Amino acid sequence: MLLDGVATLIRPNLGVFTQPISFIGLPVVCVPTWTQGERLPMGVQIIAAPWREDIALRVAHVLEIKGVARAPVADV
Repeated sequence: MLLDGVATLIRPNLGVFTQPISFIGLPVVCVPTWTQGERLPMGVQIIAAPWREDIALRVAHVLEIKGVARAPVADV
């Protein structure tokens, strides 16, 4: 994978930003958000208090309803 023009191994770097959150036991949801005109989404993490997965999922659902979080089908 190229990241800012530098070849980077995918597997060792895949969870570099999510593993610390999961390791300490906080529930996290990642939602794709799109900026007008962009080809790829940006993933936004929603992190909730321990044992409050319901809050993280509720926030993700509201973002989806409002059209902020979406995953359109790619043109083929």
